[in-house]
Amino acid sequence: MRNYTIPNLFLDAFGLKVNQLYRPEITKGYPDKPTGLFTGMEIVENINESFETSGKGTPILFPVIFSEGNYKRYNDKGELVNKKMGDFRLPIASVVSFRRDKIMSQTKINGGRGSVKEIYGFDDWQVTINGFLIPDSSQPQGFINPLQQEKELIKWDDLASSIEVFGELFTLRKIKNLTIKGVSFEPMRGKPNIRTFTINALSDEPIELNIKSGI
Repeated sequence: MRNYTIPNLFLDAFGLKVNQLYRPEITKGYPDKPTGLFTGMEIVENINESFETSGKGTPILFPVIFSEGNYKRYNDKGELVNKKMGDFRLPIASVVSFRRDKIMSQTKINGGRGSVKEIYGFDDWQVTINGFLIPDSSQPQGFINPLQQEKELIKWDDLASSIEVFGELFTLRKIKNLTIKGVSFEPMRGKPNIRTFTINALSDEPIELNIKSGI
């Protein structure tokens, strides 16, 4: 029987292997020095200095927040209406992947090797968020059980507009908004209170058009 641990869950669900865990020392009141994969990590001596902590008092690394605001959605009549959304911090057991291509044309060289590349710009960031819906007493908006978290994610997926996103990993790539392409939910065999989720999204930048009128 496999142990019920986050590394094993990521391996079973997404094929992501985590070789070592970093466990803060509780008795001493400050974290142990990390080793192995975590060599070179900056240690926060005071746990209260971390951005956010879990229900166990451990720091949450790179939390992702869908920001509150007025968004658009379609009602039952197919009409576009406003929808007020509050902040939603995604489940703590979430991993974000990023991929971006350059927009370019390639011209083959007759009788030569390689090609001539003309770069026109950058494509959108392709963002994938994999994670688990698990009981979380530290969820700041009160979505403690997996069913509540899944219902809230579906509400964000129902929106017909881009979503303002907050998180250090997104700020690093100058991503302020995401457009969700799709969301999937899967059960985990033998773990009835855990469900996996995957969000596929694209970065989105608001475009403002200034129209000059000749009238």
